[in-house]
This record gives sequence, C-alpha cells and structure tokens, in this order.
Amino acid sequence: MVDWRKWISAIYNLAAIFMELPKYNKSQETGEIGLSIVKKTIEKELNWIFRKNHQEHDFGIDGYIDVIAECGQVTGKSIALQIKTGKFYFSEPTDLGWVYRGQMSHLNYYLNHEIPVIILIVDDTTEEIYWCLCDPNKTDKAGKSWKIIVPCKQQLTKASKEELAQYISPTIDYVSQLEHFWKGNKMLKEHERIMLLVAKDEILELDFENLIMAFDRFETSGEDLIIHLRNKVDVLVHGYDEDPREIDQIPEVMHWAREVFKQIDNWPYFLTMDKAAQFVKVLHIAHSDYVRAGPKRIEYDTSSSAPFLQAMFDKLNSFCDRHGISDEINIDICTKFMDCLTDGDFSKSRQENPE
Repeated sequence: MVDWRKWISAIYNLAAIFMELPKYNKSQETGEIGLSIVKKTIEKELNWIFRKNHQEHDFGIDGYIDVIAECGQVTGKSIALQIKTGKFYFSEPTDLGWVYRGQMSHLNYYLNHEIPVIILIVDDTTEEIYWCLCDPNKTDKAGKSWKIIVPCKQQLTKASKEELAQYISPTIDYVSQLEHFWKGNKMLKEHERIMLLVAKDEILELDFENLIMAFDRFETSGEDLIIHLRNKVDVLVHGYDEDPREIDQIPEVMHWAREVFKQIDNWPYFLTMDKAAQFVKVLHIAHSDYVRAGPKRIEYDTSSSAPFLQAMFDKLNSFCDRHGISDEINIDICTKFMDCLTDGDFSKSRQENPE
C-alpha cells in the first residue's frame, strides 16, 4: 500500500523550497529575545512599563519606557529605546565599554526626538543589558556612519533608575497650577466690565508688560472668555489725581499711549466702546491733531486720525480672522467704535442717509 502521507509531505516540503514566502530568520529571533530581556528588566528592576514599538513603525526606535512615579502614578514621561541584541554588539570592546555604530539617518531621528533616546546592547546569553544616552557630544564620525561608546559601567539594573530619571523633565502638578488660572477666568466671566489700571511709573518708564500680558491672556484663555470679554475691558491711567491737567494735556501719557498702541493687536475687540469708554478715546486723541473747544469738548482734524482708524480696523480684521469671528460681529464692533468717537453721530448719519 502506498503511503500517500509521505508523498504529500514531500510535496509540501518542495513547495516551501520553491515558493517565495517570508522567512523567520535568526536575527529576528535574537531581536525578540532581546526585547523580552529588556521588558523583564525594566518592569521587574525599575518598576516602569515597557512598551514595544510595532515593527512596521520601527525607524530605529524599538520601544519606549513609560515612567511610573514611586506612588504608582503614570507620569506621562517616556524614554525611547534603541535595542540591539547579540554577541556582535560586544565584538568591538574598548577600555571603557563597547563601540556602537549606527546610520546617520537614525542619529538625526534620535536627536530630533522630544524625549531622551537610550541605546541598549543586550547579551542574550547572560541577559545583561548595557546602556548609554544618545548624546551628540559623545558621538564621533566613523566613515559614512557614526559611533558612540556604551560604557561597561552602565549595566541596566535597579541602580540605573535614578540616573535615567535625570534625563526626563520633572513631573509637574499642572492641575494645582490650573486651579489658580481657572479661578481667574471665572472671576473675569462674572464681571461685565474689566478695569485695568496703569500706574504713573509705568507711563514714565514706557512699561507695557502688564497690559501686554493681560490682553494676551484675554485672547489665549479659551473661546468662552473671548466671547464674554468682547468690548468689556477698559484701561485707566492712575497716579495723576493731583495733576490739574486733563489726560490729553500730559505729554508723557500721550506718548505712552501711542507706543502701547503698537504693542497690542487686539485692542478693538476687547476695549469698551460705550459712552463711558475712556481708553479708546485716549488712544484716538493721542493719534490726532486736536484743539480744546471747551472744558469737556475736543475738536480734531479727521484726516489726522485716519491712520489710527485704519490701524484699528486692520487689527480687528486680523483678530476676527484668527478666531473665525463673523462679519456681523466685526461690523457691530466697527459701528460701536465709530459711535464712541462721534458720540453716536455715526449711526445717526447712517440712519438719515442709508446706502
């Protein structure tokens, strides 16, 4: 009787010889052994988490360490690993360790990482692991490649934990810091008018820092705050209470107003534009040729203020573009702005002479 099983087995063996199929070679096996050794050491000795990088995403990084705090909390900090396994990587000894050689493209990749990259060489026989930080200052050119010494004194053990931790940034309790920030935002949202005081010293020293920081925060602290603070912020000059002159008659205040106007781009969106508004009028006067027509009345040459008006419109358009603010809101702010400067005559004129 013919044993067909032998024939079938022979056919399968021939097919395996002549068919083009992927092969699981020795280097892949050695690499997997190295990954297993590294995983065991990191998780057992360091009490951190090893995360393998999928082979299809391997551009020189084989895995990552996720750093765990002593209390057991995941910190969000990671270390990237390049892992090489086998006797070959111990075949070029020096007095201080072993030479590791790599591709230039990989070196560029490592150094552009935003987290530290550690090179590990693994002896799959003894299961000893040695490591070094991929530090550009410790590399050297080697023909068309590069090299670095992996020190023999740096065996990956429990004792390595403290030194490895030095290469990552400290863990910060951002939530505690944000509590103060959130409280400030809550306070801003609870008020319908925000008054910012500028001291006389800031005027004399042309100090704009506090105002710049305040208006920057208004714009960058979330869409809710941007929506709430539209035309609700005013700026008051403090420290001239005993001065008999009006604000527009104090040269250093006018000079400061012209200079601070250049520093902040979101004036027209945040500044108040109602009848009680003050600083938008100060800015306007500082950029206009005017004369006093009485104790409470100023007359100015409209052509002299045209560059200021155009700058305000440009700043508003840029702000609206940055935040996707509608043309309707843009037009509403422009109307309020012109009414503020003309005591309402702008809207009256439009009603009397509709286009």
